[in-house]
Amino acid sequence: MHVRERSELDETRMTSEARRFAIRFFNRFPELRGYAAMERIPNGDAWTLVVAVPAPSGDPLSELLVWVEGGDDPSVEFGKWHTHDSFSDIFDIISGILADRYVVCEDISNDKYPSATILDLSVKDALLDQLTSKHSPGKAWLRSWSGRLDREVTLENI
Repeated sequence: MHVRERSELDETRMTSEARRFAIRFFNRFPELRGYAAMERIPNGDAWTLVVAVPAPSGDPLSELLVWVEGGDDPSVEFGKWHTHDSFSDIFDIISGILADRYVVCEDISNDKYPSATILDLSVKDALLDQLTSKHSPGKAWLRSWSGRLDREVTLENI
């Protein structure tokens, strides 16, 4: 695994995919421009966009990370969860995370192979469905952007 080199944002040096994404991203989220930088594999030529936004809660595990790497599909990481998706879906996910509408639901019963999924709390019964799914132990840790919704949840306390 290569440690990536980071540099101050210079959109003229990024790949065309990263530039296209940056235009749309910063039009939608101008307040996040200050968290943007460029990354590349050491000795590589291709600079890509990376936006690393610390959570207001101060929890390093709740950092929001957005990047474009080698293609048209951007990626988002929040907590132990990540996805690679289309522009419109990514922007909806980011908006939902920043508004605490989306939270990460982490399996806390399995230290060896922990899993995480994202839940849309505006969907009725999303949490109940997750806790009662076939492979769920019936308890989980919720991690929110602000930290206000962070807590352990069980079938007994939802």
